[in-house]
Amino acid sequence: MTKLTCGERLDGNGIPVHGTGFEYESDGYVAELLAQRSGPVVSSPQQGEWVWELVGSAESNGEFERYAVVCPTGNQGPITHFHPTFDELFKVVSGTFALKADGEDITLEAGEELMVKKGTVHTFRCVGDDGEHGVLIAETYPAVGFTDLLYTGFGLGHEGKTKSSGDPKLLQMMVMLRGFRTSLGICGSDLMTPVPPGQTVVAIISRILAPLGRLLGYKANFPQYLEKEFWEKHVNQPPK
Repeated sequence: MTKLTCGERLDGNGIPVHGTGFEYESDGYVAELLAQRSGPVVSSPQQGEWVWELVGSAESNGEFERYAVVCPTGNQGPITHFHPTFDELFKVVSGTFALKADGEDITLEAGEELMVKKGTVHTFRCVGDDGEHGVLIAETYPAVGFTDLLYTGFGLGHEGKTKSSGDPKLLQMMVMLRGFRTSLGICGSDLMTPVPPGQTVVAIISRILAPLGRLLGYKANFPQYLEKEFWEKHVNQPPK
């Protein structure tokens, strides 16, 4: 059994930055998940999280998507939100995750899972001992191209185009809500709605601010963030 490291940020010379990746055992569950990946390992440098796709839409005939998530303990987690058009299943592989769903606090340990139905307000974060990482598998029903949104948000983070928290800046978010499209044609507003302010207020605000954002040069789609070459340049990939 050997300890391996991957997911480090790469500097301008392609050298991994020490302390920016995660460790895993060569014959453990994370190694198995990495071996099953259908795309690159991507990361949020601000939140210290990693994601890789396991099953895409084409492989499931559009029924679902599956991806792995590695989170450090004490992470901030995503902004409180809901998904208007799909259900999301969380399966904890290791560690402890604290979820808030529809106002209820829920703790999930390894081997436990929770289905969050569309329209349910929720967020999650990893809890436990400092320096540890939690691993979960997330699935969306049906497939909507949600990983496209994750890759785009993380790509913006690598290029310094987000808040210090890793969340998109206000005008960037408004432009994406109105104009972002996944590879399956799903628009940003049908993928994720932040709470507060909620769907109605977001629709009104984005209608006003998105045109301003576009005038200032903000774009809705970034095809380069969906290419493996971008991530091979920015994130140290696991050995093949």
